[in-house]
Amino acid sequence: MAEVRKRRGRIQLRLNTEERAALGMIVEQLSPQAGKVRRTVPVAYEDAELQAEYDRWVRPEIERGRGEDLEVIRGCLGSGEDVTSLSDDQALAWVRGLNLLRLTAGGLLGIEDDGWDQRADDALRRSPEFRVLLALGLLQEELVSVLEG
Repeated sequence: MAEVRKRRGRIQLRLNTEERAALGMIVEQLSPQAGKVRRTVPVAYEDAELQAEYDRWVRPEIERGRGEDLEVIRGCLGSGEDVTSLSDDQALAWVRGLNLLRLTAGGLLGIEDDGWDQRADDALRRSPEFRVLLALGLLQEELVSVLEG
């Protein structure tokens, strides 16, 4: 399993070959779906006209930032290194990118709110998607913990 720790002011992220390959596949499969999932598209206004203006001006910036975050992840995964040294900014990009992937995967599974993992039925718990959500969440949690520490 992935290992995250801080060493000499940098965050060390250790992923084995299989983990890098799996995470790379998840990034490539889910990132194109992100803008299609309701939970990944912020709703700022109930008024449709105001929301359209918000989408016109703000959404491109949100999508640009998400693309940059996912590129940081892709770059690390593509390095071929078992251990990647991340700056705090790069680690934050990982946290944001993993969050986007989790929201996207959850949205595609019909998960709309928090606490879903506690209410999941046996069929969902046995699904590979459930395990992906848990693994992404665990990695995100470890990164946050190291950033806070």
